[in-house]
Amino acid sequence: MTSIPDVSADLEAAAKRVEELSDQVAAQAKQNGLLWLEGYEKVLKNLLDMEEEAAKKTGVDWASTLATAHANFVRETSEVFFQTLTTQLKS
Repeated sequence: MTSIPDVSADLEAAAKRVEELSDQVAAQAKQNGLLWLEGYEKVLKNLLDMEEEAAKKTGVDWASTLATAHANFVRETSEVFFQTLTTQLKS
């Protein structure tokens, strides 16, 4: 009768390697998420600045006022969004 080899040590080592790889993937995903979020925040800021500048160049006061109000609203609401996601990605 043949004996069954004890593979528990091999299985534990494989499970440990899978766990380490999973941790590395999660850490890299968080880092990539933070970089993407920072980039998106910069793009949004630039678009809002451009919106305000374009409205000011029209010479129409109400358009400039409306664009500034819109830009400020988006800045303030997105700030909460960006801070929340940044906090979650850093934890």
